[in-house]
Amino acid sequence: KAEFLYTLIAEKLLAQEAGARNMDRDTVFQQAFLSLRKKLSRDELYKIEIARKVKVTAAEINQGMMRAQRLIKVSYLYFPGEGDAKFVRALLKSPADLEMMRIDSSIAFLRDTATVLWGDADPVLEDAVYALKAGTLSPVIKAGTGYYVIKVLHVQPNRTYTSLQKNILRDRVIEIIRLRKERKRLDEYVAEVLQKKRGYAIPSTFALFAGALQDVYCNGGKQYDGLFSPEVMEQVRRQCRTSLSDTLAVVGNSHWTLESVIFRLMNKIVRVELVDSADIPRILNTQIKILVQQELLEEEALNRGLDRTPSVQEKLELWRHAMLASLMKNYIRNTVTVSDSEVYSFLGSGDQKMEFPLVEVRLIKTASLDQMSDAIEALHEGTSFSEVARLWSVDSATKINGGSTEYFPITEKPPIGALAWKMEINEMHGPLLYDGGYLFFQVTGKKKGTAGTDTLLAVQYQKAKMSVSNMKAKRTLDRFLAQTGRDRGFTIFEDRLKQITVTPIPMMTFRILGFGGRIMEVPFVDPQLDWLNVVPPKTKVLP
Repeated sequence: KAEFLYTLIAEKLLAQEAGARNMDRDTVFQQAFLSLRKKLSRDELYKIEIARKVKVTAAEINQGMMRAQRLIKVSYLYFPGEGDAKFVRALLKSPADLEMMRIDSSIAFLRDTATVLWGDADPVLEDAVYALKAGTLSPVIKAGTGYYVIKVLHVQPNRTYTSLQKNILRDRVIEIIRLRKERKRLDEYVAEVLQKKRGYAIPSTFALFAGALQDVYCNGGKQYDGLFSPEVMEQVRRQCRTSLSDTLAVVGNSHWTLESVIFRLMNKIVRVELVDSADIPRILNTQIKILVQQELLEEEALNRGLDRTPSVQEKLELWRHAMLASLMKNYIRNTVTVSDSEVYSFLGSGDQKMEFPLVEVRLIKTASLDQMSDAIEALHEGTSFSEVARLWSVDSATKINGGSTEYFPITEKPPIGALAWKMEINEMHGPLLYDGGYLFFQVTGKKKGTAGTDTLLAVQYQKAKMSVSNMKAKRTLDRFLAQTGRDRGFTIFEDRLKQITVTPIPMMTFRILGFGGRIMEVPFVDPQLDWLNVVPPKTKVLP
């Protein structure tokens, strides 16, 4: 708890310094913060217009609890057309006719059986089925895209629900009813609010995008993680390079270029088994429609000032500090310079004279947190680390090796090397930001390493330069934090810290956003403790 608290103090000190240096005026920061502000405002709009307007009555709960404890086996006829459904229903004189009657081949229909579980079926069909008595026929029921005639065969207990304690069953039922009512309210509200707003795609640019996506994905879809994976999107981007600045979508008063839409879609997890390349334009249109609707709803939320509500402001302040701290760390790294003499000195000290500890790891690298979440879930379900690495890693070498690396000095691949050396064999760590993606790794080996005596090559020089740069950046950061901590001051109330209870169970929590999407509930932080053992320098560390 103390280590985590000191890390948070370090983050806060960095954020305060970044604010004092007006880094919040940085364009990249403002764009990223605006994106977050819009998402959280949209989430608040959902709470106000959807979640808080849905009420679950006692009668609905009682009915749901009774229905949830029963499974109903049914036999049914399905018809795409209403006329055929009514014609056949008029011919059915008894329940037995539903299975026995021979229907003319000119009528499109499907005869089958199914088990209806409360909460899983179409609500219209569900209401009809639970209202029927065993051995009776329903009238023609319109549900989804067609029409049904149903007969109840038999009823049996649903052990999934009958085994639950009454209070737990009640909570499950309330959750299902609420979700259904929220979905219905959502459809009504979205249709109402978007009716007054403008959002559409430009057909010519859309056709160009869809065609390029078809060419790329259909020629090598099996080797890609998804329709909008970074590899696919980069190839599409190259294929459409002369049209990247063309308008693809008009959203309210703004225009989205093809390049900006590619960026928005990149890393969206959409896995499809394509039978026909014609599926791609439909999928692409759906995803762009979702993006446009979310953007319009975000505009609505901002126009209503929902980003200024206390709950949103609290979250924004948390993320603002994390983003400013990250900017400050990047600024510190960028102030570090490495001379040739420092690199040669480092190589000389390592050549037969200094042995750096070596570590070996297995790692998974993904392009997004959503992909990393799914990969970690697969590990928890028992899939081997090497198999998960082959399935989920975006790096081709990692896929081939099953995530395994060779032994490497702990000064390389920062912060992996340093973290791995402090960990136990088979211990796992992550996810953490790394080289434009997210990384999760497991330590598989630790040993002493000996610097080589081979001729100095360019690649060795670059590795050494990177190691020196990372060490200097880490040292500069620690000295800066020590100095800033002394100047700004900080206090820990040990008695209060002891009162905080924590769980040893590691977990990663997402916030599911209203109207779709998700973000991390809180920002990630890397451990920062070494600065506590640094004597604050008397001269300014940074200009």
